[in-house]
Amino acid sequence: MRKLILFSILFLGLAEFGYGAWIPAKAWLSQVLLAHAWEQSLENGQPHKPWPWADTWPVMKLAHSQSDTQLLVLHGDSGQAMAFGPGLTNASIMPGKPGNTIISAHRDTHFSFLETVKLGETLSIENHAGIKHQYSITALQIADSRASQIQINTDDDRLTLVTCYPFNQLTPGGDLRYVVTAQKQPETHI
Repeated sequence: MRKLILFSILFLGLAEFGYGAWIPAKAWLSQVLLAHAWEQSLENGQPHKPWPWADTWPVMKLAHSQSDTQLLVLHGDSGQAMAFGPGLTNASIMPGKPGNTIISAHRDTHFSFLETVKLGETLSIENHAGIKHQYSITALQIADSRASQIQINTDDDRLTLVTCYPFNQLTPGGDLRYVVTAQKQPETHI
């Protein structure tokens, strides 16, 4: 009986360890597969799913040099997509055209860097054709999601990043959002 109890405890401990190791391994593997899908998209300009049953794929790369952040942005901002990275809101306008490109992500993972961004800093977006667009941060605000909406159709080329607020809150969700707005920088030709 004692051996059975010891074996059961050992088995449960190994099972817990295996489950605990599986989550980081899955997160690492998904990022490798997303990066591969992005590279394929850059090669031929077509979207590529990171795995056959994926309901999302990389559509652009977001960078913030001041925090050394580079993130693949995924198609759609559903909870499933945002488990793997920031998501492009479906109604968004693509960068380089008049309108608002809206990207959402979780405050405690991919968009945790937003807590330290400052006005005037630069955000960069690279599309699947390899074209980069530079945006300058013009506004940082806290908004109540029940009382405000983000405008999609604008006369300028705008980038808006949205995450839950406050950053250090332990419970998920809430009504407050941290909204970072950036305007397209003029093209410079050398």
